[in-house]
Amino acid sequence: MAEDAYLLFLGCMIPLRHPQIELAARKSMENLGVSLRESSEFTCCPEPWNMKASSLEKWLLIAARNLAVAEKEGSQLLTLCNGCFSTLTEASHLLAQNKGGIKEKVVKDLSSMGFSYSGKTSVHHVAQVLCGMEEKRVLASAKKELGGLKVALHHGCHLLRPSEILGFDDPFEPRLLEEFVRRLGAEPVAYRGYTDCCGRATLNRDASLEMAEQKLSAMEKEDADCVVVACPACFEQFDLGQVEISRRLGKNHQLPVIHICQLLALAQGEPPESLGLERHKIAIKPLLAKIGE
Repeated sequence: MAEDAYLLFLGCMIPLRHPQIELAARKSMENLGVSLRESSEFTCCPEPWNMKASSLEKWLLIAARNLAVAEKEGSQLLTLCNGCFSTLTEASHLLAQNKGGIKEKVVKDLSSMGFSYSGKTSVHHVAQVLCGMEEKRVLASAKKELGGLKVALHHGCHLLRPSEILGFDDPFEPRLLEEFVRRLGAEPVAYRGYTDCCGRATLNRDASLEMAEQKLSAMEKEDADCVVVACPACFEQFDLGQVEISRRLGKNHQLPVIHICQLLALAQGEPPESLGLERHKIAIKPLLAKIGE
């Protein structure tokens, strides 16, 4: 498989709720010369919270089946979602460790489904691919500067932690996405609680929204023009979450939220109307005005 070709693992949330993220990823990666393929055999990753807590063994088997699909295709996996990245990477790690002979059991179960697994598949988050790309290649795809757009980056827990397994960046002082948005002409802003959780996985919804509201307030305090995320769950927490925060907590925010692939696509000159931005709950127009759209 060529270095710039990946099998796209979309997960559940993006095709069901946020297809604009897939659209932006396909456009932006094509502009970078990266080829994306797909498979109809994938299932839920499965998500790294409830399923794993309910049954680690079943969670691992489902994840291993997805890895086996990619292995059959002879492909590297590309994810646009932190949860999918975390699940598939951690599953690969656990299978490689093979504590208690778990790999043999999983391989046996997979065989009964018609799959084989040897651990050859590598898993990549789109943020990893973008941050690892040569600067001149990224800049060659860009058609416009982002005009000093002040970006409040939110990495999300499952992109940074556990760092010893995911291996993306420093979980407390990340710098890779910061450097990437600077390449595009945007300015990442530091804010209180920078690497804190958005609250999405918290079972108490009011507590969850309080966590998101604290981060939004801190972002606004630093005059951020928008929130840039790397995960559809985090996107939903900040975008739809601002509507819920207004209704349930009585605190109003109007901070546009976009995925890193949408930010890149805008820098590449893709028309805003082609990126599904109208699907966002919080109006994107102030962001677009800032960059001259």
